[in-house]
Amino acid sequence: MLHDAHVHIECDALVDEMKLHQIEAIANASNLKEYQNLKKLKKRWDHLSISAGIHPWNTDRMNFEDMEAVLEEALIIGEIGLDDVWCQCDVNRQKQIFEQQLAYASQTHKPVILHLKGMEKEALSFLKKYPNHYLVHWYSCNEYLKNYIDLDCYFTIGPSIGIDEAVNQVACQIPLNRMLIETDGINAAAWADGKPKTVKDYSNILIRSIEEIVRIRNIETETLQAQLQKNFHQFLSYTKSSQ
Repeated sequence: MLHDAHVHIECDALVDEMKLHQIEAIANASNLKEYQNLKKLKKRWDHLSISAGIHPWNTDRMNFEDMEAVLEEALIIGEIGLDDVWCQCDVNRQKQIFEQQLAYASQTHKPVILHLKGMEKEALSFLKKYPNHYLVHWYSCNEYLKNYIDLDCYFTIGPSIGIDEAVNQVACQIPLNRMLIETDGINAAAWADGKPKTVKDYSNILIRSIEEIVRIRNIETETLQAQLQKNFHQFLSYTKSSQ
């Protein structure tokens, strides 16, 4: 069975592909409408888990209170984080909402999926303040990786594996028992590869990532797949402490 630890479902038909290829996934909701839609889609594929949170790109138009009811219901918080590369939102505002969500997740014992771009160093102080189970999605920074490893974070290898040298280094250096893979959605995978993609390409995006990691780590495909499955279920197990 394949596993997608972070995906944005831009088309409901993607869930049919998950079911067809037996892909377990964690899908992200960044607002109430997306969350309600994912709850409906989960009825079609029970191996779909849902994360929810205020993305740093949305901090200029959302307050913590706008998502509070969703955060209370969701078992995974995210993706949340800090970004001064692809985002023009006020950094102080980002930090405020980031900390509110981290504090909530810590208090309720809910694991967190992180978006970090350009502010990897700044985020560390917040994570140390709020100990939790963290999954850093698509880490692509040449610095501070060891700091996140020392915090026992999980990491998703983004679909730019084999293309982006920073992502290759993440795949090379992180512990295998903290490694996961993701697509980030069809559009993100197409952006990473520079080629158009459809939902029919979905499973192959994950398979390609596995093939690249096998090459980089020089391990057997079966060994990696077994470890990815174990890691995925281990991360999901942290949601039980919040129930």
